[in-house]
This record gives sequence, C-alpha cells and structure tokens, in this order.
Amino acid sequence: MGNVIQPVDLSEYKEHIKDVNEYIKEEQRQAEELSESASFNLVYMAKKYDDWFLDPLVGFLIPGVGDLISSLTILPAIYVAIFKLHSLKLTIAIMTTALLDLLVGWIPVLGDIVDAFYKSNKIAARLIVGYVEDDPETMSEINKRATTGVLILAAVGFLLYVAYNLVMSLYHWIVGLFA
Repeated sequence: MGNVIQPVDLSEYKEHIKDVNEYIKEEQRQAEELSESASFNLVYMAKKYDDWFLDPLVGFLIPGVGDLISSLTILPAIYVAIFKLHSLKLTIAIMTTALLDLLVGWIPVLGDIVDAFYKSNKIAARLIVGYVEDDPETMSEINKRATTGVLILAAVGFLLYVAYNLVMSLYHWIVGLFA
C-alpha cells in the first residue's frame, strides 16, 4: 500500500492561470492603447527627424538650432514614458539620451558629424517599444542609461554646489576688501 497516488486539488492552480491570463490580456490592451495614442504616434514622427538627418543638416547651417529642435522632438517620448508608461527609469534613460545628443551636438563641426550617427529619437522609440515588450536586452540598456543619467545629474549638482561656494567666497572676499 506504499505507492498510492493521491488526487490533487487543481482549483487554486486554475485561479492562478486565470489571473495570469487576465494580466496578459490587460498588458496587450495597454500596449494596443499606447500604439494608438497620439503621443506615441508623435514619437514615431520624431524618428523621421533622425531618418532625414535634419539635426546635423540644420545644425551645420545654423549652429545649435539642430540640437534645439532635436531636444524638442524628443518631448513626446518623455511624455509617453512619464504619463503613459509611468516609468521613472525609462524617463531618465530617454532624458539621458537627449542630454547626450544635446551636449555632443554643441561641439562645432564634430557635433554635427556625431549627430548624423547618434539618433536620439530613434533610440527613444526603440527604448519605449522594448520597455512595452519587456525585452530583457532593452531593459538592461534602460537601466544603464538611467544609471548614467543619475550619475551625470549628481556630478552636475556637485559642480553647481562647488561653483556656488566659490562665487560666494569670492563675493565675501571682495566685500571684505571694501569694508
């Protein structure tokens, strides 16, 4: 009588499978809703700015303007990350991408050359799609870009703090000369 098979109650597993199926349907509904939204369509329209090499062309003709326009065209991607996907990491990753594009673009001539190859709007669109599809490779890239963004922000904050203290020390020294 040692090897008797006991019946298993599968009702709790059926509930779990039902919950998983509902979760998958909800994820699919949200992805479909996102793909049909005007803001997401603007993200794909902004990719055309990169596809047609407008950033380097405009930047070469009118220095700085190409990067300014590029910074504006990435705003729909930031909007989608914040308000549609509610992802802080994705938002920081997209903003880091835009910041790097802007900073490199400010370098005369070299910035225009790099802008031809570094396409921030295409990267932002790829990050959004990878995030929605929960692609492991894209999620890893988002984490790296978000970490880089936080480190850059911390470094800039520290530099501003040091600059403020230097200016205030200089101010007090000058005031002390005339007191």
